Amino acid sequence: MSRFAFPKASPKLFEAMFELASKLAEDAKISPALRSLIECRVSHINECAHCLRMHSKSYGEQGGDPVKLAMLPLWRSSKGFDDGERAALDWAECLTKVESQSRISQSHRALLEHFEEDEVSELTCIISTMNAWNRLGIAQHEFA
Repeated sequence: MSRFAFPKASPKLFEAMFELASKLAEDAKISPALRSLIECRVSHINECAHCLRMHSKSYGEQGGDPVKLAMLPLWRSSKGFDDGERAALDWAECLTKVESQSRISQSHRALLEHFEEDEVSELTCIISTMNAWNRLGIAQHEFA
């Protein structure tokens, strides 16, 4: 059930948000599977069922492991996630939960062990954009 339809109510704003999300796929440094995994984790944290459904499907279409997707909420204590994925997931959690600056700095240092600066920038934009989409999804959809 929808509370309102963002694309119809604010078509120019929706177009701008969609354009930003689309730009992230152009010449991407981050693999589509990792992007979808990050988008799923951010959607878990924000409890956005609409976005979680969409990005879980995308992750599967990218060849993502369904067991990894099922274990995503417990990634810290689960096998099957490589060190780069763990660093990216930690970064996503820190930025989504807006943890302390010292915790964010710690996460950033770990991220630099696996990603170049342009990849960190792209990951940060993926996380930020997903958080914005989650909030729009939560506002629009009572049930997804």
